[in-house]
Amino acid sequence: MAEAQSLVHPVEIGSIRLERNLALAPMHEHTHLALRLLCRRQGAALAYTEMVTPEELLAPRGDEARGNTAAARTEALSRKAANILATSPEDRPLGVQLLPRDAASAADAVAMLAAGGRADLVDLNFACPSRRAVASGRGGAMLAAPGAALRIAEAAVRASPLPVTLKMRLGFAASEAGRAAALGLARGAAAIGVAAVTLHARTVGQGYGGRADWPAVARWAEALAPLPVFGSGDLRSPDAVIDMLRQTGCAGASIARGALGAPWIFRQAVALAETGTYEPVARRERRETILAHFDGLARQYGQSAAARSMRLLGRYYARGMPNAAAARADFQAARTAAAFRATVEKWFGEAIV
Repeated sequence: MAEAQSLVHPVEIGSIRLERNLALAPMHEHTHLALRLLCRRQGAALAYTEMVTPEELLAPRGDEARGNTAAARTEALSRKAANILATSPEDRPLGVQLLPRDAASAADAVAMLAAGGRADLVDLNFACPSRRAVASGRGGAMLAAPGAALRIAEAAVRASPLPVTLKMRLGFAASEAGRAAALGLARGAAAIGVAAVTLHARTVGQGYGGRADWPAVARWAEALAPLPVFGSGDLRSPDAVIDMLRQTGCAGASIARGALGAPWIFRQAVALAETGTYEPVARRERRETILAHFDGLARQYGQSAAARSMRLLGRYYARGMPNAAAARADFQAARTAAAFRATVEKWFGEAIV
């Protein structure tokens, strides 16, 4: 198992040394504090907030921010921004993902995050394929404007001592020119001091369809060395995580939807790398984890909001179990905290055999 043992290892991102090269990727409306803590306890060495625009971080809440400094603005975050940035000592190192559109606001947001000690690194999202993000000139749209994207990256790097990383895709479109432009942007970003790149191995035009192009991750990792490249895309199981690391030789894995309903994917990937196998998850652990997830959401957002979120997340926790379709339907129908807890007991309770 000598080869597999080398696949999960420490990695450095700028000034940050991670115990292992497995990260929880940023996911819109999912990578809240509750999920980040669950994944860290299972072996994720780094976790990201969901994406937030610089404007959402910089806009003062009413008249409460009368100062004009980065430190003053951290005391007057909007409720949305404050919830996105909510953290704890256990939740470190923490990456905050920005969804920028221009260099000036990106630099101001990075400076504000550094001044408030709210982040250990800042990730710039040049990857999001959503129509709303692309139409606003953000996310994946930046890959169609590499000059503007590079100016944003350079401004962010200059704004603070925090490591700055990029989330990218293979290109805006599937053409060779589009792919070459994306890799050229990554090379330029490395030259001005970006500390790492996470590559979702699809184009923006693909969205989440089709198969992730893992060989392209290998090409980027080789072309950008020694810059760390984290691979992302189709990492839905421990086996996929280890296969991607083995096939590509990239610096690490950034796990997104594979962690939804399965935060133990990190623990299982480590076990697979070290021993060649991993233990399946027992029903009791599923029950304890889904309730811990709910409780974490409830502490931050309240019971009603937690119940709404768990309608979807409960369906993820049901993946792979017998009668999963019926369990998913029950979670989707659970509209209150009491109904959610009853559904958990129905499908994961100790009375179930």
